This record gives sequence, C-alpha cells and structure tokens, in this order.
Amino acid sequence: MPELTRVETRIYDNDYIITGDATEDYISRVASYVDSRMRELSRTFPDASSIKLAILTAVNISDELFQLKENPQKNPQKSPEVEERARKLISLLDKSLTGE
Repeated sequence: MPELTRVETRIYDNDYIITGDATEDYISRVASYVDSRMRELSRTFPDASSIKLAILTAVNISDELFQLKENPQKNPQKSPEVEERARKLISLLDKSLTGE
C-alpha cells in the first residue's frame, strides 16, 4: 500500500491535516478551492455557521460534478483521470469533515 500524503492546511480559518494518496500540491489546491468557495458563500450568507457553509459548499461542488457528468459536451476535457480526481476530492472532503 502506498504511503499517504499528509498536508497541513487551513480552510475557512480552521486548521486541518488532510491525508490522501494524491500529491501535496493537489491536496493543497483542493483545500484552497474549498476555502475560496466557503468564503464566497459567506459573503452571500454572512450569518451562516461554519458547518452550514461547509454543507452548502459540498452541495455546490457536488452540483458542479453532477453537471459535468450529466453534460459531457460542456466538458471537453472529461476523462477517466478527471473523474478519478473528482472522486478523490469527494473522499478528501468527506474525511476532513468527519475527522478521519
């Protein structure tokens, strides 16, 4: 079994250690994307809790994934690699939110 990558990161002013089989750069980019999406939503919902923003962010990112899967013509770069990266993103988010 390959060694897992551990990355210390900050998402929406909270520190996390994210562990996964992706590269450190990839995990950092994913974390940065989640952070930016949460901050974007916090401007729309300034009184929302961190948990609520995290759930709304997960729903929005999931919607992006579903849109790409359901409308492949809108995604000229769709490939098994892109789908695998999306699965890894979902897994990393799930593990971070559940504290595993």
